[in-house]
Amino acid sequence: MFNGFFKNIDYTEDIKEEFLKNGQQTLPNDKISNTANNIQGDNCSIIVINRILYWMENNLKHENNNSIKFTRTASQIINSGIYTGCSDFALLFESIAREKKIPTIHLQTVRKKFVEDIQNNIQTPTKGHHFCECYINNKWILVDPLGNKILKNYNNQDFNLGEYYIFSKSTDIFETGIRSIKENNNVIRDLSLGLDSKSFHRANADIEIIRE
Repeated sequence: MFNGFFKNIDYTEDIKEEFLKNGQQTLPNDKISNTANNIQGDNCSIIVINRILYWMENNLKHENNNSIKFTRTASQIINSGIYTGCSDFALLFESIAREKKIPTIHLQTVRKKFVEDIQNNIQTPTKGHHFCECYINNKWILVDPLGNKILKNYNNQDFNLGEYYIFSKSTDIFETGIRSIKENNNVIRDLSLGLDSKSFHRANADIEIIRE
């Protein structure tokens, strides 16, 4: 369902079924399925999302390892019990959420300050964040899995997201062609150089998302 960078999803009624499906990177294994089965609650409830996030917070440990960042599947992440950052956390979250019959979209973003620095020829470390859109109670909401935040008042037509710009909506990261931190950084830098921020709306501009 990846339509390209800075291209939105066509939010028809059928799209919910499409995002119940997993891509190559988020196919569940037995551990993901068993974890989902052990999380109680109605799949239309935000309570289920909170319980998924609670389980992840208490069963995964952080390891700063860029060599495996963006390279692993959700199954590999849960088997290792280790996440390298927000990308791993979002990938595993969406795989579990889909097992709970919650349509979920993977969002990749770039930090606005990074875009400004790159366009002003200031060398700076690549900065971004990974979010998810979940369909709950007949509406799409924004979930920040690593930040443990759920934002209900969210406009999914707006790629201007607080301190970030959304540049990709997909089933998982592999679907966008990114399979390593080097490829991710190259994509973000190239996109940032050509980005015209004036084309973005302002509906989500005041959303406060601090977690890096």
